[in-house]
Amino acid sequence: MMLVGGVLLIVVAMVIAGANSHKPTAAQIASADAAFQKQFAECMQGQVLGPGPQLPPGYTSLAQFCADEAAPNVDTGLQFRDAALLLQHTSTFVVLLGVALAASLGGADWSAGTMTTLLTWEPRRIRVLLMRAVVVALVVVSVTLFLQGVLLGSFRLAVALRGTSLGAPPGLIGDALQTGLRVSAVAVGFGLVALAIATIGRSTVAALGVLFGYLVLFEGVIAGLRPSIQDRLLVRAGGVIVSQQPIFDQNGSFSSGLSNQLPRVLLGLTEASVVAAVYVVVLMVLALFAFRTRDVN
Repeated sequence: MMLVGGVLLIVVAMVIAGANSHKPTAAQIASADAAFQKQFAECMQGQVLGPGPQLPPGYTSLAQFCADEAAPNVDTGLQFRDAALLLQHTSTFVVLLGVALAASLGGADWSAGTMTTLLTWEPRRIRVLLMRAVVVALVVVSVTLFLQGVLLGSFRLAVALRGTSLGAPPGLIGDALQTGLRVSAVAVGFGLVALAIATIGRSTVAALGVLFGYLVLFEGVIAGLRPSIQDRLLVRAGGVIVSQQPIFDQNGSFSSGLSNQLPRVLLGLTEASVVAAVYVVVLMVLALFAFRTRDVN
């Protein structure tokens, strides 16, 4: 039902987006292309970043930065160059869907009272839980990749009918696929966290309650009061992995040696991957310990 609901939601969203979009005229395309050429030339001459430019994070060359900065802008609504951003901005929905699936898979036997039957057939509890983790990972990655594929395909169709591909960079499809893989990887990580909590709490409700309480009360409130702890938070790490954009400390900076004061990186890409992995491993170990030692009745 989640899968069907996700597909219907995507179709409805694309129909609404297409209804509020229109194809640009030849005059609009020519005007946008002329403006792009002018802004790109000014950017390459240093009129945007200034002399001795320090490229923003995520860019490896000035040409790459200028191509994004001066991208042709046609006010038509749907533009195919936003494909990667579309997957990135819908990642919250995809990850939460993975969490719901994993919590259900992890808590179903406890809620139905069939865990004793399962353990009668296979009494090796560590083997049972590890196999359930494999199942969760496979189900979450399959469902999330499928839904993102449906989203990307329907977006491409809507753009062909009611939008424009003007300004789409050559490697856009590759970037979109990489974004989708990162979103699915984060969804698997959150799904394993949900499985661990469902195993410890012995119910789907426990996993969903703890995770959503953590999102709202801890990361939503405490992180807002203490931004310095963002480098140790799971959701912040997931956001960095998906967007590939580090979190910077707005209250700290360092000198680059060129008289430029740059903001200090609070949570980088490598650190975010480590933080997410630590959460998954620690909670799965706790779940294995709890599942192995506690009686089932």
